[in-house]
Amino acid sequence: MGMDKENVYIIIPVHNRKEITLKCLDTLKQNGDLDKYYVIVIDDGSTDGTSEAIQSLYPDVIILTGDGNLWWTGAIKKGMEYAYEKGAEYLIWLNDDCYPQKETILKLINTCKSNKNIIVGAQSLDPDTLQPTYGGIISKGDKIIEVHALQNNLLECDGLSGNLVCMHNILIKDIGYPVFKKYPQYYGDVTYTKYAKKKGYKLLIQGDAIAFCQNDHPKISWLNPEKPFLSYWQDYFKIGSPSYWKSDLNYYREMFGARGIGLYIYQKIIRFWLFYLLVKITPSFFRQSLKKSKNDQNCL
Repeated sequence: MGMDKENVYIIIPVHNRKEITLKCLDTLKQNGDLDKYYVIVIDDGSTDGTSEAIQSLYPDVIILTGDGNLWWTGAIKKGMEYAYEKGAEYLIWLNDDCYPQKETILKLINTCKSNKNIIVGAQSLDPDTLQPTYGGIISKGDKIIEVHALQNNLLECDGLSGNLVCMHNILIKDIGYPVFKKYPQYYGDVTYTKYAKKKGYKLLIQGDAIAFCQNDHPKISWLNPEKPFLSYWQDYFKIGSPSYWKSDLNYYREMFGARGIGLYIYQKIIRFWLFYLLVKITPSFFRQSLKKSKNDQNCL
């Protein structure tokens, strides 16, 4: 392992998507980041040869392992603990399906260096359309709204998506690690950074720090239900689902306080199922005409 690397640790949680993981590491290699910074891959029980391939192609990469039960938050926590114990000054979260562009990581680090109480995230763009995918969120009234930074802007927000985020190690001293029990797979990133904001940290999305990342959380439209009733219901009880009820409920409580419980019940259960049932009794030709009208309006 090179001794001249900067005291920065890039933390990448992975599970059973070897080619995506290798593409991410190749991107870091091409950018010069792999040689400049320490890289930790937390392989949470992959059975597709991910760790073996990394060891063969990128022997400098540090590999930590899990048994398949770490999920995103547990893997990130394990990587942060390791980096902190090794004396990391800056820690960077990076999802393996997120591909930083050249100097993006350097830009994030420089922003953090300007103030230790800044946590900064990259602006993710779809590689095909160049439309924003991941950035941050704000809570406004009873809504959680996704926000994105323009190319030359720094945009303040209430929570950061964990696709590519940089922070100083002082954050761990102040608030500890992301909470696995409440948010094993989803929302561990935005709730952790939102809690940091409560403690006085500033959350920024850096518009000129670009990463390519497709949105893998498509919005469910009641005009075009993608799955049968039973599948939606089962998603409430799957840890790996964005609809997992424990994470979702805790997320609403974190964002809105005590009234978050009522908002969760209304928005994620009552309203969703009312729309779903409405779809089932609405003729398909009428749904399609409504959908076309909606798409036409969005194009105006």
